[in-house]
Amino acid sequence: MKKVLFILSFLAATQLMAQDNAKALSKVAKSNEEIQNPKKAVQVKTWLSRAELFVNIWSEPIRNVMLNMSKRDVRLALATEKVKETLQEDIEGTLYEVDVYDNKKLYYDENGVLSFWVAAYPVEGPLFSALTAYEEAIKLDGKGSSIKKIRAGLEDLQFKFQTDAFAAYNLHNYPEALLNFEHSLACSGSSALGKTDTITIYYTGLIARMAGENAKAVEYMEKAINLGYVQDGDLYASYAEVLQVTGDTATSIQILTDGMAKYPTNQSIIIGLINTFLQRGEDPKKVLPYIEQAQQNDPENSSLYYAEGVVYEQMNDLDNAVLSYKKSLEKDEANFFSNYSLGALYFNKAVQIQNVAAMEPDDKKYTEMIKDVDAQFDLSLPYLERAYALKESEVAVLESLKSLYFRLREKSPEMQEKYEFFNSKLQEM
Repeated sequence: MKKVLFILSFLAATQLMAQDNAKALSKVAKSNEEIQNPKKAVQVKTWLSRAELFVNIWSEPIRNVMLNMSKRDVRLALATEKVKETLQEDIEGTLYEVDVYDNKKLYYDENGVLSFWVAAYPVEGPLFSALTAYEEAIKLDGKGSSIKKIRAGLEDLQFKFQTDAFAAYNLHNYPEALLNFEHSLACSGSSALGKTDTITIYYTGLIARMAGENAKAVEYMEKAINLGYVQDGDLYASYAEVLQVTGDTATSIQILTDGMAKYPTNQSIIIGLINTFLQRGEDPKKVLPYIEQAQQNDPENSSLYYAEGVVYEQMNDLDNAVLSYKKSLEKDEANFFSNYSLGALYFNKAVQIQNVAAMEPDDKKYTEMIKDVDAQFDLSLPYLERAYALKESEVAVLESLKSLYFRLREKSPEMQEKYEFFNSKLQEM
């Protein structure tokens, strides 16, 4: 009996929803007729009614529901609607519990709190249609008699665009998030409101970068910097990164330098400067002061000592490079790059000595040099082995280990097996 009642209740809710959609479509059709009517099309109230209609269409699926409500409260608010199914959805490593309804999906975080939703509407893009209607109302309201209604409507619409923007962001649909953020800015920046929404400008720049819209990212990030909204300097690093991608390295360095002057302890700016100089292949000495500053700000950051080691190695100061790589591994022994770089340094040093030894006519000196070659290879081996354990598919590591064990293969059956193993791994790739 309960099952029968459930089915009847579900069918009733579905029929009611279909009726609501039909009513909404009927109202839209009527509004379409009104804006085609020469007399009504020039009346502010026609466009205000149209805007309110589309806002109501957007609001209908989530009536009485707000973000950050508990699942229990949401289900109480939607008591007349039935959840078709509840499922787990993994979005780029973040797990959500999702209640699926006929016209929406509600996403709850690990604490059972409503994070965002995605809804289906009887018409496409109701918020965009609402904004267009408000823009027409502004044009027609020459005397400003309806300005209070227009402002209130645009402020509400701005919030709704942001709600959809963050939903799209959580779903990693960055183009959709960007579109909604830009329309939110169109609301706040309209002649009726004339506001500068600095925070949204900042987010729009970041989302534009994620969406691959680098020109827009530059535009919005520059605006945010000029407005002083830089998140303790982090935006300088993000802006410089976009400029690098667009090929404007000179401006990127200038932005980072300006950011460093204003926010000397910002880690993102310092690391951005380090990476920029290294990528440009400029005099490594220019980087060291920035690295030293970064280390003072974050002395436990293994990557900063690795970066220092790279600079010293480029300067051919191998002793200091070794010290820096080892310092990096003291901070984090699982740092792949420091393990590989230190192993490669010893490996390359052994090869260089071996090449020189091959030209040495004196047998005694040759023998001593070969001992040094063996010693350098021995130093290299544990770091390369650890690098392999951290990243088994790295070809450079496999090549080095294959070469090392080839040299050692006659010392023991174990070494022969190691050589065959790494040789086989390379052939499989």
